[in-house]
Amino acid sequence: MWTRRGFGLAAGSLGLAVAAPIRAQSRVNLVERLRLEGRYLPQYLDLQAKTAAGEEAARWQLSQYAALLGDEATALGVVAQARRPNARSPDLAGATMVKALDAIAEAAADRQIVILNEAHNHSRHRAFAAQVLRRLRPLGFEWFAAEAFMSRQPEPAPMIAEYKVGEPFLHAYGYYTQDPVFAETVRESARLGYRLIDYEFRPDQRAPEGSDMDRQMADREEAQAENLIANVLARNPDARIFVYCGYSHAMESPTDHGEWFASRLKRKTGIDPLTIEQASNTPDLRPEDDEAHVAAVLAAFAPTEPVIVRRPDGTVVGMPMYEGQMDLSVFHPRLDPVRGRPGWLAADADRRLVDIDVPGTEGPALLQALWSNEGVAGVPADQLLLAEGQRRATLTLRPGRYTLRLEKPDGFDPAYGQIAVPA
Repeated sequence: MWTRRGFGLAAGSLGLAVAAPIRAQSRVNLVERLRLEGRYLPQYLDLQAKTAAGEEAARWQLSQYAALLGDEATALGVVAQARRPNARSPDLAGATMVKALDAIAEAAADRQIVILNEAHNHSRHRAFAAQVLRRLRPLGFEWFAAEAFMSRQPEPAPMIAEYKVGEPFLHAYGYYTQDPVFAETVRESARLGYRLIDYEFRPDQRAPEGSDMDRQMADREEAQAENLIANVLARNPDARIFVYCGYSHAMESPTDHGEWFASRLKRKTGIDPLTIEQASNTPDLRPEDDEAHVAAVLAAFAPTEPVIVRRPDGTVVGMPMYEGQMDLSVFHPRLDPVRGRPGWLAADADRRLVDIDVPGTEGPALLQALWSNEGVAGVPADQLLLAEGQRRATLTLRPGRYTLRLEKPDGFDPAYGQIAVPA
């Protein structure tokens, strides 16, 4: 009520807002802009500039990041090295070649866990993982665990286990899963009926600050093994799991550098996983840059699809440092580009090559095709870094409806078109 002295009650007792100090705000960095806004170009251009200035760490980051944009020339080329003149080639006398998918399916028939690795700058490895998922599902494999899936966080965050078919596949589900090829692999796995789960180490499982690399590696590998056990096997002891990881994490025995994830998982559970390496068996952009064992296999067998090569004694040919550490080694063929896209992507029978008209642009631009049912929140189904002034491009898309847009350095242009890709 009013009085001559003003209100008879304090403002706080009436539920009115009381002024409070404004909290300091931190800037959104380039990594967060990708996760929060789906902005790929700012970090890409920043890494390009740092690499051009000679920053070695940025060069390796750029190699992995370029894969997210479909820029295979940069992803592979920026770290390419000519083959060493004294590099030893494997003895292939009497060796035979078999189709990789057939060999994997046969070997996995009586296994509970299958582990496949990747190189983080090769999108084609993520496409091959989709093919493996298809072959394993009829065998009873029902869990898909990936190192790339974001682990549990101290604060609530979107988790891959919550993803449902048809919902937006969020940028926050992981870092490497922001590669459209990887995102499509995960979407397909969900459609196939796989249950998705993370196992990467959590922030509270990191080695103490200041720990050396050996301690950091050991704590991470231990946490990964413990997490997969806790997240799946503790509640589902008979679960059949496909695990997708990077590089040496799939090694089955301790090494001079320590014990990796697969070895720890095997020791802790008594389950002997089928371990498969592909990370170091892929042709480079130029034949002269191929690893010696890759060059030898391509020269001897000229494969047109992923293969496994066995010696007469039954052992498999692979990257020398991995031989004896993993059960199978997948070699990928060299395939020519098709209409400006990588041959391995064009060879995917589930995708269609679709020519797209592009609005006129100046400067760098990224052409994106978004699943229409996901809106703008999801990771693109495909994207392509455009050349200056490019007015037509080819996308590789699965049947469905898509919205087309461009990302430029200063933001997204409004969506400019829609297309329906027939089955």
